[in-house]
Amino acid sequence: MTSESDIIVERKGAVCTLTINRPEKRNALTPECLARMADVLDSLADDGSVRAVVLRGAGERVFSAGYDITALPTDSGVAERLDPGAESPLERTIQAMRRFPYPVIAMLNGDAFGGACELAICCDIRIQAKHARMGMPPAKLGLVYPYAGYRRFLALLGLSRALEIFLTGRTYDSAQCLGLGLVNYVVPAEQLSPFTYDMAEEIADNAPLSLRGSKAALYKIAETPVLTSSEEVELQSLFVRSLQSEDVKEGKRAFREKRKPRFQGR
Repeated sequence: MTSESDIIVERKGAVCTLTINRPEKRNALTPECLARMADVLDSLADDGSVRAVVLRGAGERVFSAGYDITALPTDSGVAERLDPGAESPLERTIQAMRRFPYPVIAMLNGDAFGGACELAICCDIRIQAKHARMGMPPAKLGLVYPYAGYRRFLALLGLSRALEIFLTGRTYDSAQCLGLGLVNYVVPAEQLSPFTYDMAEEIADNAPLSLRGSKAALYKIAETPVLTSSEEVELQSLFVRSLQSEDVKEGKRAFREKRKPRFQGR
């Protein structure tokens, strides 16, 4: 286990856990915390041996209270000098999660608000403890949320639900989060960790080429509904290359021999 700044990094086999570690501040996100998270994700992507990442908050009550509002540049002079096209610390971290070739699972061990709610929905799979809540409070803080965030909520939830979440600024309990589509699963708190890590290990045991290809293809299709012919060929080539891989040969051998496959990602 290594710990640096406000992010704790723990590796166990092919699964890595990133813990937002600011319990005294309800795990609020700071630029430094987000930068560290992005750096770790990029490093894990380069390493290649981690096949699933679990993202959680320290403690048992809060995933993250959201972006630390004390870090927002609300001074009029500073705000006027901001570049609307500049990449924010939160956006940099979200892009690092998107670049990470394997699944990122949000283990929502507690409440997730604002930027932390967006961070959670940008994970590939979201598993929520029954007591945890989620919400987007910018309307209660006088903020217009960044454009990219609106787009993500719209893509995930549809226009009507995205409008409700942002215009009301409500806090939603876990049953409502599941109904809205903010999360994939809701489980009792005592089952959250085993449920999440069982899924992470199940994913990590699968063929690396298939995991990488599936994540890349599904995001490409979701983000670009109308593909160019070259993009279609590029995605089809993922299938063709997989047919030629050692992993497919191993999968077929394991099926015939009725054993667990030993994938190497080649």
